[in-house]
Amino acid sequence: MRWYQNLYVGTNAMPHIQAIRRKAASGRLMAGVYYITRASVPGNLLDIFHNGMLKQPLFAKLQSGDVIGVAEGRTEALCLAEQIIWEVYRETGGFQIRSYFKSEDFVED
Repeated sequence: MRWYQNLYVGTNAMPHIQAIRRKAASGRLMAGVYYITRASVPGNLLDIFHNGMLKQPLFAKLQSGDVIGVAEGRTEALCLAEQIIWEVYRETGGFQIRSYFKSEDFVED
C-alpha cells in the first residue's frame, strides 16, 4: 500500500491517523475506516471502499493500492471524495484525477 504524501484525512479519522496507518501496514481490519484511492476502472474518478475489502483476494488484486484519503464512516468518505474532486477541478479546470495524483506523489509505508 502506498500513501499520498499530502494525504487527505477526514475530521473523524484525523486523531487516529497514525494508528490507522500502523494497522493498515500490518493488514489489520478496522471498523468504519474507508480508503479513497485512484480509480481501478478507467473512466471513474475515485474508488471508495471499506478497508476490510482488502481481505478479499480478488478485490485486493484489482484495487489500486495508492491511498489518497482516509475517512471514518461512509458519509465522511463521500464528503472527503467530493473535496478531493473539487480541489482537482479548481487546480486543473478538469477531472483528470489520474494525472493530478502522479505515481511519484505516493510513498510506501
